[in-house]
Amino acid sequence: MNRKHIPIILIGAAVVAATALYASWFHRDSALHGSGTVEARDIRVGSKIGGRIDKVLVREGDSVQPGQTLVAFDDKELQAALEQSRANAEKAKSGFRPEEIAEARAAVAQAKADYELKKNGYRQEDIAAAQADLERAKAEEIRTQLDFDRYEALAKKDLVSKQQRDTAEANWKVALAQQQTAQQKLDELQRGYRPEEIASAQARYQQTQATLEKLERGNRREDVELAQGAYAYDQARYRERQVTAPSAATVEVLDVRPGDLIAPNTPVATLLERDQIYVRIYIPETEIGRVQIGQKAEVRVDSFPKEFFNGAVEQINQQAEFLPRNVQTREERIHQVFGVKIHIDDPSGRVRAGMAADVKLRAGN
Repeated sequence: MNRKHIPIILIGAAVVAATALYASWFHRDSALHGSGTVEARDIRVGSKIGGRIDKVLVREGDSVQPGQTLVAFDDKELQAALEQSRANAEKAKSGFRPEEIAEARAAVAQAKADYELKKNGYRQEDIAAAQADLERAKAEEIRTQLDFDRYEALAKKDLVSKQQRDTAEANWKVALAQQQTAQQKLDELQRGYRPEEIASAQARYQQTQATLEKLERGNRREDVELAQGAYAYDQARYRERQVTAPSAATVEVLDVRPGDLIAPNTPVATLLERDQIYVRIYIPETEIGRVQIGQKAEVRVDSFPKEFFNGAVEQINQQAEFLPRNVQTREERIHQVFGVKIHIDDPSGRVRAGMAADVKLRAGN
């Protein structure tokens, strides 16, 4: 080989080596890797009012759809309360019936007449009649007293029996009592009603008048709103007679039976949302700048080693932490890391909580 060709050969070899190194640098695996355990978002469902369970409509392991009823409570009391509040709301909105208003008017008329009677006092005809009754009672008392005096004198001479004398005395005492009663009645009529009786009659009249005005005007707006609020509250309570699934999920825990008495706000079942599975990995602090929300990922699980599932970064912790002891990475444990939550897209439902998973984040997404 000619010596003058040796430099050319060396230069060519250097160029080839540099090209190979350059290609190797830009084709190296620049992805981020992490490992973790698949988790599923769980939902604990129950009733805010509780009660006695009437029906259990699903079992553990069942797949449920949004709005599907899981557990039904005995709703007889809730139904009665709902019907009562509905009737009250309708009554408050429509106002009072004509017959109720007519009844209130009659009560006002009666109360007014009673008040005017007590305010004006007794009529002169009533006083005159009472005066006549008193005069008759006095005359009867005088007559019976004279009879008694006569029988008293005859009895002393043994001209009449003692029984006749006693009968005359009794008749006189009865007439005397009747005279006193007639006198009291006349005095009462002449004095008229007491002030407290007049005040009581006036208050009763004013009360019936106010009731009539209320019925004629109808219910106040705030009363109608109060009745409607009570109805809405009972509607909300009635909806709590059933426990339903808020989203598509799988029943994980359901340990209740018909007849069980459940306290308010007590969870009766735990659901795992089928479309809310994720894996949390830890990225070193020096590499976290390469991770973004929405970044695509490949997720592989040991149960399906030849397949990968699409994923995306859903959350990046805002605060660094030391790497948990139960997670292995290629970085040293002393380095601080950030937790990254990867949402797994698995319409087939094969990826389940508890599976070990490896995640690959592409830098460039």
